[in-house]
Amino acid sequence: MNNQPKQARELSQPNLTPWPAAPSKWALVAILLLGFQPRSAQATEKALSPAQASAFARLALKCVEREYPNKPDHVMNDPGEVQGPRAMHPAFYGCFDWHSSVHGHWLLVRILRLFPNLPEAPDIRAALDRNLTSENILVETAYLKRPNRQSFERTYGWAWLLKLAEELGTWDDPQARQWRECLRPLCHELAQRYRDFLPKQTYPIRTGVHPNTAFALAFALDYARAAGDSGLEALLLERSRTYYLRDQAYPASWEPGVRTSSRRA
Repeated sequence: MNNQPKQARELSQPNLTPWPAAPSKWALVAILLLGFQPRSAQATEKALSPAQASAFARLALKCVEREYPNKPDHVMNDPGEVQGPRAMHPAFYGCFDWHSSVHGHWLLVRILRLFPNLPEAPDIRAALDRNLTSENILVETAYLKRPNRQSFERTYGWAWLLKLAEELGTWDDPQARQWRECLRPLCHELAQRYRDFLPKQTYPIRTGVHPNTAFALAFALDYARAAGDSGLEALLLERSRTYYLRDQAYPASWEPGVRTSSRRA
């Protein structure tokens, strides 16, 4: 990660320092875009050039509407559930897997918000408008409510969906407000899954891959604060303290983000 451009690392700034998720295909882009220090959108825009923003936009545009190859996380309850990715996930069917499609959409929103006059802006808006519809999101939400899908994308995909909703909800743009409203049922379902699951999780998952608990807590906390969900915020803070407050002599140098920050310092 240290070899990647500084501008790319600074594109997204969670309010809590997350433990990084491991790269997998398109998830590499997410890691490149995650920073570890708070930074304003204005500072990020200055650090990231329009040419670099266009390159990221083209990467995501190529991905979010490409159905195959695909690695579905799909539990089938009966023969009628033998379906292709787009039938199961009409909003988030691209980018090889569900969570990668979600953070591909987040990337498009973030780029469009910071650089509204990019040459790719019309294509970005068109892609978001095709995928983030009420009809598509209702299908996505119904999928989650089928039996045996309680653990679908837990908690990495949950975190990225809430991050997408936060990005849209804090952007003063008419289409962004429309897309955020369309996402509301799915956000409600995933926020409830946090509420149901976290009290049952007796210890944090500390591996630096997708199930990492700190990563999921950080993104969900950003969402809860932006959405004004005080109940979810309180749960996330309580779980954070329960999981991590008594940590002592933690080998933080093992974390890639810490090593990168130390070298920069």
